[in-house]
Amino acid sequence: MQASGTTNKLIILTLVLLGLYIGQHLIVPFIISVVVWYLLNSLGDLFGKIKIKKKPMPRAVQLSLGFILFIIVSFFIIQLVMSNFETFATEYPIYHENFIKLTAEFSETYKIDLMHTDYFETLDLPGLLTDVLDSSLGFLTTFFLVLLYVVFLLLEQQIFHTKLRLIFKERNEYVRFLGIVRKVDQSVHSFVSIKTSLCLLSGVASYLVLIIIGVDFAFLWAFLIFLFNFIPIIGAFIGVVFPSLIALVQFGTILEPVLVISLLSAIQLVVGNILEPKVLGTKLNLSPLVVVLSLTFWGSLWGIAGMFLCVPITVIMMIVFDQFEGTKKIAILLSGGKAV
Repeated sequence: MQASGTTNKLIILTLVLLGLYIGQHLIVPFIISVVVWYLLNSLGDLFGKIKIKKKPMPRAVQLSLGFILFIIVSFFIIQLVMSNFETFATEYPIYHENFIKLTAEFSETYKIDLMHTDYFETLDLPGLLTDVLDSSLGFLTTFFLVLLYVVFLLLEQQIFHTKLRLIFKERNEYVRFLGIVRKVDQSVHSFVSIKTSLCLLSGVASYLVLIIIGVDFAFLWAFLIFLFNFIPIIGAFIGVVFPSLIALVQFGTILEPVLVISLLSAIQLVVGNILEPKVLGTKLNLSPLVVVLSLTFWGSLWGIAGMFLCVPITVIMMIVFDQFEGTKKIAILLSGGKAV
């Protein structure tokens, strides 16, 4: 009988994972929209501090202003990034020539025949960038789908408590469920607002460094650093690679790339290893090993979107598992050693 129950659980788990994988094109945009929804509520809180005749603006007005600001900033960033991509494709022949010269010098100095290959001649980076720009149309489709979800989430939150009271007739059940929702809300809200602020700090600091050194397309690389910092563990490293490579082929010397790597790595070290653990680590209460495993699991399941979403998903799972006796042990394993 016990074996039959275990088998049923494994079947259910398999079906859930299969559903998550097959339905990722609908599920992932919705989860992203939930994260954006939390971000908009954070922006709404900031607008709520603005008082008119000593009274805060209505919540609907706060959220509307936050949504408008988000739309304006998003389209501004998308336009700048696309423009930088197009310019980079135009300037690519110069970078390609510099790269060939550097490779030839390296081969001559260290007696390594790197030039005895047609790889560099057949590398079509403009074509690759064109593919990226084409795939960005799919990104824009997802972006508009996310915005649609966000609009309905903003409308839904106005009547959420009313629905809960109708669903849970017993007050104890209502209070318990509301407690779970508040825990999830506080944790995800903290993660989204604090992590966004830290990523923005890292991106702005990196932009200033790249501008001072004179690296081309500084805004594009700073924006990528901002985005990749949302991916735990490996994101900071990936973000530093791109501007370092472009500095190498742009200047044709070693000094500027070394400066870029050193200064950007220092920024990532300060933000990721000093600031983030202090302001975010204690709030999330996640085991570092669990973060790595969740990064691997969700990345394998949903690709790069899963890497971005792995931390908030794991936090929500830990809080929900803690509410039921049968899954409390799983919540403890996911935690960082403190009470959930």
